[in-house]
Amino acid sequence: MNLNTFDLTQLPTAEDDNYEFKSSKIEENIKKFKEKLSCAASAFANSGGGYFVVGVNGQGDADGGILKKRGKQDLRDWVDNVIHEIQPPPSYDIKLVEDPDGRGTIDEGKAVLVVRIHESFYGPHMAPDYHYYIRAGAHTVKAKHFIVEALWAKRNVRKPRLIHLFRLKPGYNSVIQLGVLALTDAPAINVSIQLNPLPQFLDSKSDYFPLKVPVVDSNNPFFFDTALWFEDNDYFGDNISIEVKYSDLSGNDYTYESPVKITDGISPIQLSGPNYPEKIVTELKSIKDAISKIKFK
Repeated sequence: MNLNTFDLTQLPTAEDDNYEFKSSKIEENIKKFKEKLSCAASAFANSGGGYFVVGVNGQGDADGGILKKRGKQDLRDWVDNVIHEIQPPPSYDIKLVEDPDGRGTIDEGKAVLVVRIHESFYGPHMAPDYHYYIRAGAHTVKAKHFIVEALWAKRNVRKPRLIHLFRLKPGYNSVIQLGVLALTDAPAINVSIQLNPLPQFLDSKSDYFPLKVPVVDSNNPFFFDTALWFEDNDYFGDNISIEVKYSDLSGNDYTYESPVKITDGISPIQLSGPNYPEKIVTELKSIKDAISKIKFK
């Protein structure tokens, strides 16, 4: 749902997994209001997202609305402060609705508060009372221990994690490639790849480094040419490290660093059998063709 175009006609007629309704009377007890908001925000963030709506009855109709200020503080600022007490704070949007559009009544100077809590992959989110909450049907409840453990596991899986790998270039098995691959389903974006120092094979390509890749995920690994198999480690070097910097979709930054040794990842090509001379000629021709076609895309 787009809060920019949201109105009360879009509310369901009862609470469910995605909606929690609170009457306008809740503002008479600010401590309770704050507690209900923080627990609901924790629950929705841990349960796929949802909406906390204040100023409506149990059928989703406006029942007067709530003041747009808490003392001298703007209601939006007050909500910001409450949600930022959750650890880690979830992503959210706020809308104040002043026109009921036929769904009940809203008093002058008041509004219906709609807080949208986005689905999170970085839970579990803990409320200020040091408990974790989830949605159970139309209710916000404390999460049992095994649920919290599952949320932690989900958080770890959703983090993008990258690793490097050597392989023989498909179609040019005389060329060795270094690749950066994803270990999880979460995409890594704005990926920067640097080799320190650059191997001899790439000296002439220093202007390309660090390599910039928009995204690396389980469907889009990134490989580039690094050496020829017949000179492998001598040509590549044995004191080289890779540094990969990247971000997740929420803007969190990560760095993967590791020494890279080409002989740990690639087995030498074996030439044997009755056609040994012919294979040597074929492989040498392949090497020559590969050298002439090496490009960075």
